[in-house]
Amino acid sequence: MTTLRLRKLARDMWTARTRMAMMTVAIAVSVVAVGAFLSARAIIGREITRNYLDTHPASATLVVPAGIDQATLDAVRAQPGVLDATARGSVVARIKIGEGRWQPLVLFVTGPDDPQRIATVHVEQGSWPPPADGFFLERTALPFFDVKAGDSVLVQTPAGAPTPLTVAGSVHDGGVAPAEQERTGYGYISTAALTHLGEKSTLTELKIVIGDRARPSSDQAAIERTTQQVGAALAARGLRVDSIQVPPPLRHPHQGQMITISFMLLAFGVISLLLSSILVATMLGAMLTAQIRQIGAMKAVGARTGQILGMYLLQTGAIAVAATSLALLPGAALGRLLAAQAARLLNLDLTSTAIPGWVFAIEIAAGVLAPLMIALPPLVRGSRVTVREAIDDHGADPGTAGGTGIERWLGRLRGPSRSQLMALRNIFRRKGRLALTLGLLAIAGSMFLTGFNTATGWTKLVDQGVANRNYDLQIKLNRPEPVDKLTSLVRSVPGVVGAEAWGSQATAVTTPDRIDVAHVYPDDAHGSFTIMAPPADTPLLHLPLKSGRWLQPSDTNAVVLNHLVPDQQAPGIKVGDDITLTVDGRPTTWHVVGIASDFGTQGAAYVTDQAYAKISRAPGQASMIRIVTDRHDPAGRQATLDQVERALAAGHVSIGGAGSINELKAALDGHVAVLSQALIAIALVMGLVGLLGLASTMSTNVIERTREFGVLHTIGATASAVRTIVVVEGVLIGALSIGLALVLSLPLTHLLGDYIGTQAFVQPLPFQFSTPALLLWTVAALAGAAGATTAAARRASRLTVREALTTI
Repeated sequence: MTTLRLRKLARDMWTARTRMAMMTVAIAVSVVAVGAFLSARAIIGREITRNYLDTHPASATLVVPAGIDQATLDAVRAQPGVLDATARGSVVARIKIGEGRWQPLVLFVTGPDDPQRIATVHVEQGSWPPPADGFFLERTALPFFDVKAGDSVLVQTPAGAPTPLTVAGSVHDGGVAPAEQERTGYGYISTAALTHLGEKSTLTELKIVIGDRARPSSDQAAIERTTQQVGAALAARGLRVDSIQVPPPLRHPHQGQMITISFMLLAFGVISLLLSSILVATMLGAMLTAQIRQIGAMKAVGARTGQILGMYLLQTGAIAVAATSLALLPGAALGRLLAAQAARLLNLDLTSTAIPGWVFAIEIAAGVLAPLMIALPPLVRGSRVTVREAIDDHGADPGTAGGTGIERWLGRLRGPSRSQLMALRNIFRRKGRLALTLGLLAIAGSMFLTGFNTATGWTKLVDQGVANRNYDLQIKLNRPEPVDKLTSLVRSVPGVVGAEAWGSQATAVTTPDRIDVAHVYPDDAHGSFTIMAPPADTPLLHLPLKSGRWLQPSDTNAVVLNHLVPDQQAPGIKVGDDITLTVDGRPTTWHVVGIASDFGTQGAAYVTDQAYAKISRAPGQASMIRIVTDRHDPAGRQATLDQVERALAAGHVSIGGAGSINELKAALDGHVAVLSQALIAIALVMGLVGLLGLASTMSTNVIERTREFGVLHTIGATASAVRTIVVVEGVLIGALSIGLALVLSLPLTHLLGDYIGTQAFVQPLPFQFSTPALLLWTVAALAGAAGATTAAARRASRLTVREALTTI
């Protein structure tokens, strides 16, 4: 390229430096969004796996009631496919801090000689092993319980009395969810402390790692085959295995949330790239339009199409390279910030925030290659302009001098303000640019609305899950008790207006000649499967049915499964099938009459209380109570719960856990918080990108029409009238985009809600439209459009006739 052409490019870029700066910043912001979303996705995807694998999770846990000695461990380690084995224990307990209420606590028990090669934790405060009169808390439990290392608390286990223990320190367990989300704390104790609490020191859980010499296996079928072989080997040694727990291999309990977040970040990253491309096309088209006469002049003195195309491609490339260079570091920083927020919500340690090279490669492609590719068609079209076409250019789309249908309609339109009518007509002068600008704003607005709509859908899902439960309190017992005794004790408490005692116990799908396998995590919550026996006509639970019907009093072998069972426990099960479940150690066969949506409960099988009594070893007894109170505020519920607990304790009923419906709602809110917060943050970024695009486009439009404004001044237009024309144009474009954004957001909300709801919670989110989000976007779009044009409008209103006519 000759020095003369380079000088022209440099002069053009300096003359239009404001426009060049705006284009650079606009592209840079889009690339920042792409880089941030992809960086956060890469970091969190890597770190959630690393955090979980750093705990060396067990592939399976075999429950051996008689306990495991060293000889048994040696025999298990010698089994084919077993990499390692250890003996552990777990107890569902309760904790009380000061004069506060009892709260759930799961204790993980370790023997004194355990080498800590399986299900390990990282000690953050204190020294391992925990003392005989103390225990460690998982770090997220410290703020949840409002305790610190050195505090004394009361802990009660099923077989023991409330016993003081010292919080000896804290650990990070990458295999459990945050305490605030689960509304449950996790503690780590030794067998000596277990004895101190009144429990036997026998370790009844055999944890094994299955795989080859290279690494643990991720094949669930292979893991289950090996665990069955280990179970058979234990039986040959005279040890009974009650059940086997096989969680999803090498997957964090909240991996589903992570997959959902990753999808959202990837999807919105792609949308950001699309917005960036539209923005580039819009601004480059405007830039070329402004230089049509210059192109014609160059053609008149002998410039070839290829030479002109090369000039503008070089200019575009320079802008793209500058924008991308500006975006790389901010994109990485914002990505790390998003990853840190997600890590906090998922209880992860980010040991490395390194961003893989492919993220930067995509950013460079988005910032450099995408603008060049998008710019090529308008640049080719602009470089082919003939001298005659350049001279004949009058600031409207070619071929519309006679007026199209919409121009003729606008020409006949009459209104209260000539300036407003002129602004309305002006926005249709460049229909291609208008389409791109509207597309940019509509996509940004639709993603803004979709993000808030989906977050509202999550909130609605939580509200529905709570609304389906018509009780205030729930109490779980350590041992079954007579139904009449329980209801009598509870109904005698002031404030209780209704109560039902239900049979309930852990269950599993029975397979002939195999030990029962449950796909549950060691916390006994994620992936758990319970059979529950309410009265068929219970008023305390109303679950919406996905298929089939609810239980009837005459049912003798009918079961209603909740929506998690076909996905997690019995793949493919449907209404009309039979399912065999283990109850009290015996196989029982049930006919599936319904599948219910049951958000807020892990896997559950509902049978009638009468049918349960016939197959239970303890007929007429229950292990769960659900209570209706006369007050439904949190304080009133808690006051009644305290009295109920005292009444049950006086009746020698051992309580395993108790809580109000408020705790359930808080737990459900905690699970969706990480997702809804991510969506809202992404929605705000999308909105910012769209408004910045509008600002850049409108400013370019105003600069392009400098001569027009000079003519208006010549024929007597006031500065106020010029400003009004420009601002109204921007506001009208913003207003048109709002309707398009609204229409686009409706199917997008359905698609996104169905996908991420199914991924995270195995059911689509209820469709919700956020009216506040629409109002917010309306204000942002209109105010943004007005603000985007105000500065340029002020400049246009101050132009002198001489300045306007000397503009090239």
